[in-house]
Amino acid sequence: MAATVAGIARYFAKKTLEHMVGKTDIGTLPTAYVALFTVMPLEDGTGYTEATIARQTTAGSDWAAAANGPPPSITTAADLTFASPSPGSPETAVGFGIFDASSAGNLHAADFLGQHLWMPFSCSSASPGIFTAPGHGLSNGDKVVVSDRHGGTLPTTGANFDGLLTVAGVSGDTFDVGVNTTGTGNGWFRKVTTVPIVTGASVVIPTGDIIWRLA
Repeated sequence: MAATVAGIARYFAKKTLEHMVGKTDIGTLPTAYVALFTVMPLEDGTGYTEATIARQTTAGSDWAAAANGPPPSITTAADLTFASPSPGSPETAVGFGIFDASSAGNLHAADFLGQHLWMPFSCSSASPGIFTAPGHGLSNGDKVVVSDRHGGTLPTTGANFDGLLTVAGVSGDTFDVGVNTTGTGNGWFRKVTTVPIVTGASVVIPTGDIIWRLA
């Protein structure tokens, strides 16, 4: 599975390193433009699909003070309301990106929507593979993403764990995501808050559902 961005994108990480050693100044305070993604970017900041809705311009006052963590994080200080999208097919936003321009520009950070943390799991070899994750708090029908980016070795599958997966078979500490496995493994999963984007309706992302974590 190709890992997705969760936290600082490579562009801004490199700028930060150069700033810390006195090589290149990051520059003056930027304006942060928040985009919504229907497909999340890869590690190198490419491969994403941006929703067909204008990026939301934010200022420093639109963000709460950063929390110490761990890990350190920052979130919006109020609901973030996007303009109604142009006519087109309905879309589903699964994540957000922070850019330095109202269009194009450089991606500074990205993450999935929602206040949920990554949690570890182990998985059996079965059809479908059964995830075990004590205290997962999931319900049937919830949407999750699966990754080995934070450690572990995902089990061999008859398909893959790419993209948004639907939780089923919840029982105590176990559940499945409808993927058949041919070996055992482990990794990390995260519940994702999805947001529908339809013509004629403003899109509101509640306070706390846009969280930029440095992890």
